[in-house]
Amino acid sequence: MTTTLTRIELAGYRSIASLDLRLGRTTVLIGANGSGKSNLLSFLQLVPQMRTQSLRLFVGRAGGANALLHRGVRKTPELRFRIEATAGDGHDTAYAGSLGGAGGDSLIFVDERVEARNPGELLFVGKSLGAGHAESQLEPSAKNAAFFPAKEVRAWVMRMNFFHFHDTSQNSPLRSHGRQEEDRYLKSDGSNLAPYLYALSRGESASYRSAWARITGLVRRVAPFIAQLEPTLVAPDAPERSVVRLDWVDELGDRYGVHQLSDGTLRAIALITALAQPVENLPSFIAIDEPELGLHPSALALICGLVKSVSAHAQIVVATQSPALLDEFEPMDVVVVERRDGATTMERLDLDKLSAWLEEYSLSEIWDKNVFGGRP
Repeated sequence: MTTTLTRIELAGYRSIASLDLRLGRTTVLIGANGSGKSNLLSFLQLVPQMRTQSLRLFVGRAGGANALLHRGVRKTPELRFRIEATAGDGHDTAYAGSLGGAGGDSLIFVDERVEARNPGELLFVGKSLGAGHAESQLEPSAKNAAFFPAKEVRAWVMRMNFFHFHDTSQNSPLRSHGRQEEDRYLKSDGSNLAPYLYALSRGESASYRSAWARITGLVRRVAPFIAQLEPTLVAPDAPERSVVRLDWVDELGDRYGVHQLSDGTLRAIALITALAQPVENLPSFIAIDEPELGLHPSALALICGLVKSVSAHAQIVVATQSPALLDEFEPMDVVVVERRDGATTMERLDLDKLSAWLEEYSLSEIWDKNVFGGRP
């Protein structure tokens, strides 16, 4: 059953003072550097990490609570969030809570709740998971029937993922060898790209074979000089030390390693893998930050086409500052992100006001004329 995140309410997080955003199957955030697009994606990355009780780790890596609360803990003592989701049968659930500043520049749960609403009903009915805890109680509560609908909320939170393939330096996770056993799901930073592709290339199921053929075909369209991807097992006779490296063969039959791929080509391979993987492995919700980085316009068009086709199986939010990307989507999918008076605003396009413009111009041309904002 497909679950769709329908609404995100967020207040007090980084540059986001207050936000109430409705989501579709595909949502494209367009805005300048520093407008706050990545801050929303950062929060969407935080939510599944809270489920795995990694809040303290996330806060520490982000620079502490003072760096996460809007304009600091003195201005914003706590952040509030609420995410609504609807299942295919019309049954709605929600995950909500408040996180407040605590000792050691940390955050604790001031409140944590799960909620549900039956089809046809107006109001959600909630259940508190407690207060004052340093890590989320969603996971343990999901195992207790008394905390309905924690199990349902847990199910869609655990299938949220954030793909971030910006780092393509020589020592980046994308260029690293991976342990063979890390091949079940593609990690958000692509650090297991090689073993994941190895598993797909040797999978016995029809879905794995189909995904491998789809991925390699799309990679050849983006990079015609790659005749074949060849993820290769290193030390196959020593299972405890078995790792996989990502080799490739060029049009002349010569073999090369992943370190001999350009940044843009490597990002394209990772994005294609994330979007063209077997449907059963897809997260139900995917956030992607600036997929246009380093990509040729034709490759970007291919990635956007994948996003649209995959959105039938996985809900997708894309953050971009590329006007060319807008032309690959419908105006109803676009959300304009701007920074006003030190805070992020997010507004959908006014289709009535744009109707006359759209008769003569593309979305990128309208953006260039600064009709709906989202520019530096």
